[in-house]
Amino acid sequence: MNTATHCKPYRTPALSLMAAALAAALFSAPCAHAQLSSATIQGQVTRGAAAAPGTPVVAVNQLNGYAYNAVTRADGSYILTGVAPGTYQIKVGDQASELVTVSVGQTSQVNLALQEGVTQVVITGSAARRDVAGSEVGTSVSRQQIEKLPQVTRNFLSFADLAPGVRFDVDQSGNVKVQSGAQNQDNINVFIDGVSQKNNILRGGTAGLDSSRGNPFPQSAIAEYKVISQNYKAEYDQVSSAAITAVTKSGGNQLHGDVFWDHTGTNLTALDPFQKEAERQGVARPASSQDQYGFTLGGPIRQDVAHFFFAYEGKKIDSPRQVVAQRTDLLPNAGIVPSLLAQQGATVSSFKEDLFLLKVDAQIDRSQRVEASARIRRESDIIPEDIKLSLPENAVNRSNDEDRYDFKHEWSSDSFLNEARLGYEKYTWNPHSNATKPEIHYQVSPSNTDNNVVDVLIVGGSPNNQHREQSGLLAQDDLTYTGIKGHTMKGGVKVKHITYNLSGTAFAVDQTWERIDTVTGMPSVIRSQAAVPATGVDFANNQYGIYFQDDWQYNDKLLLNLGLRYDYEDNMLNDSYVTPADRAAIFDKQDPRDGAPAGQTYAQSLAKGGVNIRDYISTGSSRKPFKNAWAPRLGASYDIHGDRSSVLFAGWGRAYDRTIANHALDEAQKNAQPGGEIWLIKNDHKMAYTDQYSFGLRQALGVWNGELGYTNSRSHNQFNWFGGNRDVNGGWGTQSPIDPLWGSVPGYSTLILGDFVTQAKTDSVYMKMDKPYTKASTWSVNATYTYSRGETTNKEWTNNIFNWTYGRYAYAWNPSTDVERHRLVVAGVSDGWLPWGLMLSGKLTLGSGLPYRITDCSKGFDQCVSAKGNGDAFHQLDVGLSKEVAFRFGRVSLRADVLNLFNSINYGGYDGWVGGPGNPQNRYGGDNANLGKPNSIGGSMRTVKFSARYAF
Repeated sequence: MNTATHCKPYRTPALSLMAAALAAALFSAPCAHAQLSSATIQGQVTRGAAAAPGTPVVAVNQLNGYAYNAVTRADGSYILTGVAPGTYQIKVGDQASELVTVSVGQTSQVNLALQEGVTQVVITGSAARRDVAGSEVGTSVSRQQIEKLPQVTRNFLSFADLAPGVRFDVDQSGNVKVQSGAQNQDNINVFIDGVSQKNNILRGGTAGLDSSRGNPFPQSAIAEYKVISQNYKAEYDQVSSAAITAVTKSGGNQLHGDVFWDHTGTNLTALDPFQKEAERQGVARPASSQDQYGFTLGGPIRQDVAHFFFAYEGKKIDSPRQVVAQRTDLLPNAGIVPSLLAQQGATVSSFKEDLFLLKVDAQIDRSQRVEASARIRRESDIIPEDIKLSLPENAVNRSNDEDRYDFKHEWSSDSFLNEARLGYEKYTWNPHSNATKPEIHYQVSPSNTDNNVVDVLIVGGSPNNQHREQSGLLAQDDLTYTGIKGHTMKGGVKVKHITYNLSGTAFAVDQTWERIDTVTGMPSVIRSQAAVPATGVDFANNQYGIYFQDDWQYNDKLLLNLGLRYDYEDNMLNDSYVTPADRAAIFDKQDPRDGAPAGQTYAQSLAKGGVNIRDYISTGSSRKPFKNAWAPRLGASYDIHGDRSSVLFAGWGRAYDRTIANHALDEAQKNAQPGGEIWLIKNDHKMAYTDQYSFGLRQALGVWNGELGYTNSRSHNQFNWFGGNRDVNGGWGTQSPIDPLWGSVPGYSTLILGDFVTQAKTDSVYMKMDKPYTKASTWSVNATYTYSRGETTNKEWTNNIFNWTYGRYAYAWNPSTDVERHRLVVAGVSDGWLPWGLMLSGKLTLGSGLPYRITDCSKGFDQCVSAKGNGDAFHQLDVGLSKEVAFRFGRVSLRADVLNLFNSINYGGYDGWVGGPGNPQNRYGGDNANLGKPNSIGGSMRTVKFSARYAF
């Protein structure tokens, strides 16, 4: 803990975003006045009876000397809002309290008893009781946990799964996904220092989480964060799943910094089963490494007045890859086969990232403070089109760049706090290839026909050459008023002008699929895709939000949380788009397909199948913005005994989110191809939303905090693309329900429609146990068990943006492949149990396994049925061991993390395809014997990471 030595208690209220390490005595019992990037301290001042009205109460930040001022009300109560998370000493006159630590989004109930003839204020009430009042369901992640819990990615979101129902997953390519229940992964949002990081254009919810091995923010700059999985306040916008609010470090009155380096590699990582199989086939895993490094520096520009903080983190990864041809047992030693197989071998996929943060804050006068920050992200990621089959040339550079600049002004008095904010952002995702050679998928078929083929190898250049960019200007103002007894009222307005530049092509070079003859070994073209020139769309969108929240302490036991939010976007999906005339014209003409009655138009054939194509053809004025995004958010908590030992809570709310802008590009880009596919978005645009309710009990159990609760969420209006075509009778003919694509009218390819049609729901029962860290006990444990039942109306059983067979079957709920039935996450840290001052940390994750979908088309493609397959259970234990010693002006820490200590094999996917009629071999090369067999790794094998850090 850094302690300012020259505090000036009557300086202006200010927000310092540095969370200190957990204090020795945690006399905080947060209620409900959550803030996006701050905390609240409130309580009662007594001197036998209530303190005189107008008695000054000052909380002094021990890091930077900033002071937060209030005066007592008529009943002796006081409230300090907008307090920066951190450690404080509270002063009443010439009496000062013990240190009090508050965390982001929390309210500490600190009652102060004044005594004659002494200099210390006595804090009364329960200790170590946090997050006990209010209706939010979530978990706080401390700086101690971020720094000390084992992990390999340095992604600060790695511990978001400590919250009930939240998952943090990394696939075998290193891409990260954060998701809550069966809800869409796009519907999370991360707020850093109160600023939304929403990804408007791509998947993943947060900018930079879609298709990236990188981190969204330098972990060394994060002070702490809170994950709210249910019933957040009205100030949270563009989120209908988990909301994550984080605060960054700030500089203090003393100069502090650190430098670190982390290392791991293939020589420190066990082989997974697929790598072992590749080695048995003669392709050894190549040597590779992962290095992460960086430094921080923070301190005073002028003591107690202005401070700075700078952080840099870099990451270099060379991921091993073994390119092994598939189904070589079907290939003859003739034709192109010998030269093709000679290209198998080992290679690496390289990644490089640089993250920068600069933050400056300053006091202007007693009532005003400013803060400015700048963040830069630069990322280059050379990734293959297929991790197993692509030769090194068949790769794309996924550039991922971000720039953010924010300025905040605070103005406060004894009864209000106004926060005005201006911001600029620019986020660019640019997967590009300089390839000129065509991409060729060499395939083989057991029956030597065009059907039931499997890729052998992929050669040539990547056809991927795309550009996605969002840039925006933000103006926001939030006002908190505490002048009415028992009420903390907060309202705000947000305006954001954002532009989208979406362009490029997914077909920059020619592509062919060539079947190798099983006798001659010579290829023949079975399908081709000519290169398509780059096209795109550019449009602007204005986003507006307004909210009001009243946290009403009705009496000593009952707290009510009453909120209402409204959001509006005037151009979410390029509303001025006009469907090309050639596409629009085909629907009013005679359906030219066989069997269509004379005079029956193509549109009438579709109408027989329930598709009113007029709902999807845009005239440039037929699309209207969604105007009904009213979101009430209500909650209550009841302190049964009035001592915060037993608290009942409940909440209900609606939360609106948005649809990603990339769908507008898909529509425009596909329709720009002469004679190509027809992609149409429904004119009736809607915004995704989720209705949530929960209830439970928070109970003190000695030094432990317990919580038992039930949550329910139901999401609506999730966007999906689906197969729009119907035969002349309005049916699906004999089309496969897993790939129901067939040509529309002659001259055009398939018809794809987009609509806001999918729903998802999750019921969960959870139990949390939390033992806070104290200097006396020197250890902490957080454990969360969640029982969940997740379902979706997507026929693919996932939250994919495709729902191909929507409209073919009756409305039904399907098991969600994104939700485990049982999940237990336990994390703990101890720095006092082991000899020689060793620190031990660990994280245990146990899951019952994700289900997967089995599709059985053995009786015919028009008679496919689906069944549920159960994936293997997930087991992973991560441990960390470190030693810290004094060295010159600071301390050196040496550390070893072992991820997946017991080398458990956790699979990421399974073969769920049974096969076509009369042929047990499926189109992917598997057969019935492979049904239910794993096809990918879902977690890391045992990995050792070494770290060194010097801090001063």
